[in-house]
Amino acid sequence: MKKTIIGIFLVASATIVACKKDKDPVVDTSDQYAQQKSDIKVTYAKMAFAVYKDSYTATVALQTACHALADSPSQANLDAAKDAWLDAREVYGLSEIFRFVDGPIDNTNDGPEGLINAWPMDENYVDYVLGDPNSGIINDLVNYPTIDASTIVQANEVGGETKISSGYHAVEFLLWGQDLSNTSAGQRPYTDYLTTGGTALNQARRATYLKTVVDLLVSALDQVKDAWDPAITGSYCHTFQGLDNETALRKMFNSMRVLAGDELAGERIYVAYENSSQEDEHSCFSDNTHRDIYLNALAVENLYKGTYTSTINSANSVNGYALEDLVNAIDAGKNSLLINRFATTMTRISMMYQPFDQAITLQAERPKVLDVVTSLQQEQADLDGVALLFSIVF
Repeated sequence: MKKTIIGIFLVASATIVACKKDKDPVVDTSDQYAQQKSDIKVTYAKMAFAVYKDSYTATVALQTACHALADSPSQANLDAAKDAWLDAREVYGLSEIFRFVDGPIDNTNDGPEGLINAWPMDENYVDYVLGDPNSGIINDLVNYPTIDASTIVQANEVGGETKISSGYHAVEFLLWGQDLSNTSAGQRPYTDYLTTGGTALNQARRATYLKTVVDLLVSALDQVKDAWDPAITGSYCHTFQGLDNETALRKMFNSMRVLAGDELAGERIYVAYENSSQEDEHSCFSDNTHRDIYLNALAVENLYKGTYTSTINSANSVNGYALEDLVNAIDAGKNSLLINRFATTMTRISMMYQPFDQAITLQAERPKVLDVVTSLQQEQADLDGVALLFSIVF
């Protein structure tokens, strides 16, 4: 993930937080709600496992489609792989609410997030770009004589955080190629994978890279899925439910406030808005950034409400006792304020121009992007206000 936030965003965010600071917060200082808090932990763990299980399943389908393209290049197989990538992102975008708490996805010791969703990506680190047909690992036979899992993992983020060799966005680039158009996504031809009569160079290495990088992606998601599996003795699922209630709630609020404010409003939207650059958008090759934004915002709301509706398997859907229920019992006004803010955020996201790379460059559309940033900042402030009910201060 990108780590630099524009100073203007920080000032604006701080202003909103200051304006919304409660003078006399209602604080839960007893164990009156101990059972409810424990129930919230159970819902959280169920949601995490369900979402990662579905994300793994969707990415296995992507793996199958990418292998089919690499082994038998055709327009139909390229289109199928693109569709599978888009489908996989629909689930993964909802999983990012389980980040920012030193959990299995981004644990400082062995969290695989950097191999899954690292961005923004300097595409010429992996493959050719316009004006440089020899760029990238794929075309560098001297420094990277062998394309295998070790090569890709060891190269990831070497020389800078944009030197991305692994994850969803590496797969995205290998399917779409550079986005050089204002009206469409990237237009990489399937012939880039044809070893006879193909386009570009090193088609066989490109095919090997595609298969290897998607295999790595599946393996990384399998690791996170297993970490949340309640059937596995000693999994993080049991560790999380064993946390004291206050620590668990702090983690939940931290993930929501960081994803809504610092990450989504700041890194993923405002930086691209301020720079008017598609190089700073999340899914720039496929023009899918608007879905990334929507899904991340929905993920925050889902966690607060304790709901997850599976599009993979209805049996994986979750609807349990949640923060929304507890907060409503303590301070219905604050609960309503936050629920209304979620609705405002989603409405403003729906009003943004698509694709996102045009929303941040067309002068008539840029104010709508800033409206989303402002609503997400306010969402972060409202979440901070709700966290105060539990004596949680950030």
